[in-house]
Amino acid sequence: SEAPQGRWEGFSESADWIVAVRLQVDKGNVIHATALSIQVKGTSLPERLNLTHKVKQMLPAAWADAPKGKVDFKDNVLRREHGVAPLFVYDPKHRTMSFSFYAGGKLTEHIKLYPVKKFMVTG
Repeated sequence: SEAPQGRWEGFSESADWIVAVRLQVDKGNVIHATALSIQVKGTSLPERLNLTHKVKQMLPAAWADAPKGKVDFKDNVLRREHGVAPLFVYDPKHRTMSFSFYAGGKLTEHIKLYPVKKFMVTG
């Protein structure tokens, strides 16, 4: 079936990671997505603030370089075309998407993405 079209953006800071994610879903189940992450475990507060700013600054360039791809959409889950693992999970009640962030082969964070008309401008 057809995935919901639109743009979503999310940002997460935890004790170990800073993660920024952008997603655009277009007609025909074509997505354009990127995720940036930096491990911050053991960094000082000034370092964390600097790294947060850095991730937000890098997001537009990463977005411009991110490839588009086809997905399958079933039961509110977006998967790579003919794939098994979920890429994003849609919550129709709240119009949000969730992204599962894996680090070192382990599920590390669930990042909630919120609908946006325009992506945040950084710099």
